[in-house]
Amino acid sequence: MSFDVIIVNYRCYEALNGCLSGLEKWEPAKLDTVYVVDNSQVPLPDDLVRRFPEVVWLANSENVGFAGAVNQALARATAPYVCLLNPDAVISGPLWGPLEEWLNKNPRMGVAGPKILDADGSIQGSARAFPSLTTVFFGRTSFISRLWPDNPFTRKNILTSQSLREPINVDWVSGACMIVRRSAVEDVGPMDQRFFLYWEDCDWCARFRSAGWKVAYCPGVGPVIHHVGQAGKNAKWLVLYHFHRSAVLLYWKYDRTPARIGSLIALAGAILRCGVLGLKSALR
Repeated sequence: MSFDVIIVNYRCYEALNGCLSGLEKWEPAKLDTVYVVDNSQVPLPDDLVRRFPEVVWLANSENVGFAGAVNQALARATAPYVCLLNPDAVISGPLWGPLEEWLNKNPRMGVAGPKILDADGSIQGSARAFPSLTTVFFGRTSFISRLWPDNPFTRKNILTSQSLREPINVDWVSGACMIVRRSAVEDVGPMDQRFFLYWEDCDWCARFRSAGWKVAYCPGVGPVIHHVGQAGKNAKWLVLYHFHRSAVLLYWKYDRTPARIGSLIALAGAILRCGVLGLKSALR
C-alpha cells in the first residue's frame, strides 16, 4: 500500500460519493489511508459515513481552507506517496500502479499530475506554466482563453495537447489531482496556509522546484474526470473572492517586476467578476 489520499470537502457530498466510489474501483489495494477533511461545518451524512467505513473522516468546526485542511491530513499521512484529490474528481483508469513504478524509477520527482479531463472529455489543461503578467489575460479561466482557447499565449500558459503520452517536466500541476512524494514534503514543508483557496498548488510546486525537486505531468496515467464547479457551487462568492485574493498573494510572494501590475489587474478582475455575478443574481 503505497498511497494515502487526501480529499478536502465543502458541502458537496453527492460528488464526494462518486469520488470515493472511483477509489474503490481502481487498484484499491495500492491505497493505504483515505482521509476526508470536511470544512462544511454541518453534520456528516450518516449514510455516506456508513457507505465508506474505511475512510478516516476529519470534520472541522470551522472552515480552515483548502491548504489548512490538506495540512491536517498530511500530518497523519505515512505512505510513501500522497495524493490530493478534489471531491468532484473521479479516477477513471489505472493510476496508482503506473505512477508508483515511474516514481520509484525517478527519485528526484517530487510532484506528479495525471491527465485530467473535463466532464465532456476535453483536456482540462492541468499542467501549466508559472504565472506571469500574461497569465492575467490568458489564464485558464480568463475571458480571452474562453473566447479564443487556441491562441498562442494560452497554449504557452496551459498544456492541452491530446497527443502527449510520456511524462514531461512542467512548472506546476493542478491540485485537483496531485501526487506528492512524502519525503519531498518533509524537505519542502506543508502547503502555505495563507492561500485559503486556490493557487496553493502552484505555490507548492514552485517551492518543490526551488528545493531541487522536479514536477511532472504524466498524461499516460488515469485519466481523472473533473466535474468542474461541483466543489464550489455552494459558495460562488467565496470561491470568486479567494481565487483573486490568492492570485494577488502569489504575485506578491514571488515579487518579480510585473508582479505588482499583475496583482492590480487581478483585483480589477475580481471586482468585475463580482459585478457580473451580482447582476446575474439580480436578473434571475
